[in-house]
Amino acid sequence: MPAEAPTRQSLPPLPPAAGGRGIKMSAGVMSLVGLTIEGRYVIRGVIGEGGMGAVYEAEQRPLGRKVALKVLHPSNAQKPEAVSRFQHEARVVSSIGHPNICELYDVGKLEDGAPYLVMERLVGDSLADRITREGALPVEDVLETLIQILGGLGAAHRKGVVHRDVKPDNIFLARTPGSSEPIAKLLDFGISKMSSLDADMHLTRTGMVMGTPYYMAPEQARGEQLDHRVDLYAMGVILYEALTGRRPFIAPNYNALLVQILSGKPKPLRTLRPALSEAFEPVVARAMQKSPDARFQSASEFHDVLVRLQRDLQREARRAPARPAAPAAAPAVTSHPSGIDIPVHFSPGPDGDSDDRRPAAERRPSSPDASRRAPTEV
Repeated sequence: MPAEAPTRQSLPPLPPAAGGRGIKMSAGVMSLVGLTIEGRYVIRGVIGEGGMGAVYEAEQRPLGRKVALKVLHPSNAQKPEAVSRFQHEARVVSSIGHPNICELYDVGKLEDGAPYLVMERLVGDSLADRITREGALPVEDVLETLIQILGGLGAAHRKGVVHRDVKPDNIFLARTPGSSEPIAKLLDFGISKMSSLDADMHLTRTGMVMGTPYYMAPEQARGEQLDHRVDLYAMGVILYEALTGRRPFIAPNYNALLVQILSGKPKPLRTLRPALSEAFEPVVARAMQKSPDARFQSASEFHDVLVRLQRDLQREARRAPARPAAPAAAPAVTSHPSGIDIPVHFSPGPDGDSDDRRPAAERRPSSPDASRRAPTEV
């Protein structure tokens, strides 16, 4: 894809190959490495560990296929709600079946009773990782990724499933042999809502706020009844973030962030990225409307708008005259050395506006004294 601008994958929902990146794992997690589960899955290593459980790389016998085992921590295996949510994820993922949703192969239990899921092993980066690393991404990459994820979301919504935690961390850009372009995969349906199951499972209660704050729709932040349009709002936030390198709403604390989501207005896209096509402005504005009725009403509608925009931009690019090559002796003038990755952290300033991952030459200096990550459940 063309690199239009200076420019943030996964087993559900943990970072890939974390065990090999110097991240310390708990002794209980490491104790499973080398074991064979139910005579079929040989655990080769740890991919990552989170509060709910751990994800392992394993080999499926006798096929020799690499898979990912997502195992609930023994302490959580004693909690009925945690087990129900884990089983809920398995039912949801298996009910959808779409190339842009991480595939579920099998389910089972360890000897100590802890449940596990067997899922496809993905290799690559999350969209969150890429934005953090690169800032604003090339337009064509952004469009292709969101078009694919909206295809997966549409399949989920048609099955009555609302994800409720769509965010860059849960979008995995999987590399595949023989292809230079990644396949986007939607992960982590652990807090999703499935209309046919909720009445029996009681996984959420009225007034409970589920999701990651930056990507919450206003009705989600208020703890109201939700439908599939909260996922479309989150996709609008992701579109904004991937195009500009920063989130639309930023605040120094959680309560202030909710005020921004409920009543604030994000900066115009082209204020942050002047070269961006003005055609993106109405698309983002509609996706992020405060009222669900004013947004895109389906993932397929949002998907089709992005496909048309993609085609229009490609057509314009083909018609555009080629730019003359710069003289070899003329050095490029830039405020930052090119080719350097600048790590960015969430560090709110006095105006709460410092979660900035725009192209390097457009960024303000920011203090790296605080992490940008927000909790999955609040």
